[in-house]
Amino acid sequence: MATIRQRNDRWQAIVKRQGYPVQSKTFALKKDAEKWARQQERLIDAGHWIDDGKDRQTTLGELLDRYAKEVSNGKRGGRAESYRIESFKKLSLAKHAPSTITPQMIASWRDSRLSQVSSGTALRELQLLGHVFSVAIREWGIHLPSNPVGLIRKPRSGKARDRVLTTSERIALVSACGQCHNPWIKPVVVFALETAARRGEILALLWRDVDLTRRTATLQMTKAGHPRKIPLSTTCIAILETLPRSLDGRVFPVSMEAVKQAYERAVARAGVVNFTFHDLRHDALTRLAKQGLSVLELRAISGHTTANMLQRYVSIDPGELAMKLG
Repeated sequence: MATIRQRNDRWQAIVKRQGYPVQSKTFALKKDAEKWARQQERLIDAGHWIDDGKDRQTTLGELLDRYAKEVSNGKRGGRAESYRIESFKKLSLAKHAPSTITPQMIASWRDSRLSQVSSGTALRELQLLGHVFSVAIREWGIHLPSNPVGLIRKPRSGKARDRVLTTSERIALVSACGQCHNPWIKPVVVFALETAARRGEILALLWRDVDLTRRTATLQMTKAGHPRKIPLSTTCIAILETLPRSLDGRVFPVSMEAVKQAYERAVARAGVVNFTFHDLRHDALTRLAKQGLSVLELRAISGHTTANMLQRYVSIDPGELAMKLG
């Protein structure tokens, strides 16, 4: 039972339970002291009590900083994740202690965000925020009754992109990339169109992992975390044979940001609408599928672990299927 005692003109509630630190709080009214004491005892009985003294001194913004330093830095996509974390830190949520952030607060942010970005983007941001809370609870000693992100409804992942280039668009895009001041942009884009490799995989490729004789390249820095060997087309070989060798050993010694900016300008110059760099991967896999490669062969090239994931990157034209049916 809690102890309620009068001290001068105020009332102090004291809650003592074995295995828990002593809790005490002072109130102006006796009934408020009794109400608080009963609430603490109910939380202990239900297993939901937390010692929020330390937690209330820590903000979500500080957890985000720690996550960026200790978790994001070790990820392949750490740079993109760090960008999302910096965006989170600008929110009013970041000023709150984790124990004061409710599912309703997260849901309110979700609804606001969905008016600004696609459901897929909002979902990825919620997944990141949810993992920050999970790591804080499991590994950093932040005591929360539950993960607030896990208690809200998640937006749908969104429709898979099915944008592929027409023949004229592909010619215009490659030509526009050839007009870039940076001479590496066109080789990077052509390599992406021919191999379906991701941008990060391409920019990390080293000459020692390229075998021009056997027409293969080994991608060491992959999303799956293990190397993947891909075949090189005749067009790829022709491009690679014209490239100078850089001192750092990279096949394409250019930064991610330089490729991003130059590619966006080239797309606009080519008059191609709604076509991201990642769509090059979608376009390449769709063309390879039309050439008759099997699902296993396509997965070996793309690095997808399941056929379902691969399916999101291959567009099947019903009109072409009808022609095959006769």
